[in-house]
Amino acid sequence: MSSRLDAEYADPAPLRVRIDTHARYSEKTHDPGTDVLAALDLSGAEYLADVGCGDARFLARLMAVGHRGPLVGIDTSAAMVAAADAVPGVRGIRADARRIPFGDNTFDVLTARHMLYHVPDPVAALREFRRTTKPGGTVAVVVNHAETCPHIGELVDAHAASYGIDLGEAPPHTVDSETLPGLMSDLFRAVRVQRRDNALVFDTPAPLIRFAEAIFGPRGIPADHPDRDAVLADLSADVEDWFAHHPGRTWRDPKGYAIATAIVTD
Repeated sequence: MSSRLDAEYADPAPLRVRIDTHARYSEKTHDPGTDVLAALDLSGAEYLADVGCGDARFLARLMAVGHRGPLVGIDTSAAMVAAADAVPGVRGIRADARRIPFGDNTFDVLTARHMLYHVPDPVAALREFRRTTKPGGTVAVVVNHAETCPHIGELVDAHAASYGIDLGEAPPHTVDSETLPGLMSDLFRAVRVQRRDNALVFDTPAPLIRFAEAIFGPRGIPADHPDRDAVLADLSADVEDWFAHHPGRTWRDPKGYAIATAIVTD
């Protein structure tokens, strides 16, 4: 994984802000966890691995609804693994998705939610998902649309560039809702895709500014960058100015994701 990604997920707070913003300010109901559970139709007894488990809220949700089978949270971030370990009944494992430290045919279900575009070689990760999932088991992958909140991203990038911050470090995302089905079809016999189109909508500056700050890390502005506070101040003034000059209007940014599920065959 890149140093930028390691730094971003060393602290779970920005991730939580992003999740909370999507839950509260989406134009339509935003609940990818429910969509994944509906696609999986779990009995509750499955041995399930969540790769790129983040702050482990998906695994905590499974425990809360009475999941009885073993649950494993896999992540490259020590902070996220600690979050998984903190959920009673969940085991956290620090590992790369391209080298999952489990044997062949281990899991009944493997989920990989909003993480595959962070992997330098997503096909290698998909091969690992297939290898570690039992025949007859299910692999479910969630990825964003290629154009997700582009206006906010452009705003952050513009202010970062004004301070000479290098925006070229992050590798390009090669996996999105358009490319994922083809990648999975090369490894799995049948892939089912469910697409969700949505948008973030803000009618006041504060939540937009908070969300923009929460994507500083992925956009190349780490928490310890000497110009971070200045970038945030300038961006905040820009957003405040936009709302002041557009009374009664909302800031709308399109987004969305797709859930691709596949049954593993021999």
